Amino acid sequence: MSYLSPFGDMDTDHESPDALCLSRAHCTNAPEDTIGEFFQGSLALIDAGVPQPAFFMARQLAELSLKAFLGPRQKAIHRLGEMLDELAENGDDLFAEGDDQRLIVQFIRDLHERDPKGDEGRYPTNRSGEPSLARVCCADPRMLRENVCRLFLYTQKRLNRSDQSV
Repeated sequence: MSYLSPFGDMDTDHESPDALCLSRAHCTNAPEDTIGEFFQGSLALIDAGVPQPAFFMARQLAELSLKAFLGPRQKAIHRLGEMLDELAENGDDLFAEGDDQRLIVQFIRDLHERDPKGDEGRYPTNRSGEPSLARVCCADPRMLRENVCRLFLYTQKRLNRSDQSV
């Protein structure tokens, strides 16, 4: 038996209607499509009861959303707190009046508090060799899902608004 790669070349047509399109080159809006996929992945993992990857995907969704809000100012960092602080300093809409924004900021700060360096949800141990997410026992799936949905809907609204202003 010989190995057959599951990955197609860039010039390969999608022969299968359920092909997983991995390339961002085919996206109409790469940041929006990527954020949408992380949202779908978060919900699927929460619904399947797969805890650590669900946390990681929710945190990654928050990170990608913040980086989209920062736009060209974004730095190659994974610290949600620093990104929130920068947005706050610049008077970003995320810090405007509104219950959704307030709840989203609190959710992102909660994620940051649980994983300040962005290494807790990816591996079984953090950079110090301690077990990942050792300070977090569990998450309420309904509440996690609700916060992930709120963040995603706000992010989509913002991205669509900025697309229309260009």
